[in-house]
Amino acid sequence: MSNEQARREMEALFPGYERNDTLRAAFMAHPAAVNILKRQPQLGRRIPWVLVECDVSPRPLTGLIVDGTYGPGGWDAAEKMVLFTDDLTPGGAFVLLKKGSVRFEVIGTTPGSTRSPDRPHAVDLLLHLSVLTKAWNANEEATRLWRVWSSVNGQTPFPQCYLEIAFGDEVYRGLVVGGTLAPSGQWDLDKEIDLMIEPDDILAVDAARADRKEVLGGHYAQFPHS
Repeated sequence: MSNEQARREMEALFPGYERNDTLRAAFMAHPAAVNILKRQPQLGRRIPWVLVECDVSPRPLTGLIVDGTYGPGGWDAAEKMVLFTDDLTPGGAFVLLKKGSVRFEVIGTTPGSTRSPDRPHAVDLLLHLSVLTKAWNANEEATRLWRVWSSVNGQTPFPQCYLEIAFGDEVYRGLVVGGTLAPSGQWDLDKEIDLMIEPDDILAVDAARADRKEVLGGHYAQFPHS
């Protein structure tokens, strides 16, 4: 695979991947990143990199959420957050987003490169997601039904939520291919979901019973509007 082919595939699987990658590098090089990482030591490890677009006067900004309140479903848009963006200055700048005052939309996420021994490296996670997405797209009936459902519900053209869910010592990682949407547009992780963990293996999982659930990558939701 050429570099250009790899770039196109990464952009298809992870919307905004190149921008995400550029911003991650700029953030890590910024002097203030040290203090952010002290407050959020799992950022870029268990907490994935979430690229968002938000309405901030006088113009919309695109950037990474790097601080705030992070839970099983991602960053809590009801609380204040910190956006790192290069829209204001080439070296990057931090913007405080006050809770309930800004409209957000998630462009896409990429997994963190964790040092935790119980989770594979981000590259392995991306490869797994790539295999699952390719297998799902090869299923004509599944893609047909999804196109109809997604057009009605305002969702992405193909499943992009890559989830890790744990029941005690049993950990599953896969592509969410079915379930119930919450009013915010996110998958409702307190109800049953269909999780594709291998190309030929889709599990019906009672997410409400899980001990832990984390979105690792892909486009997973739109933040609630204020």
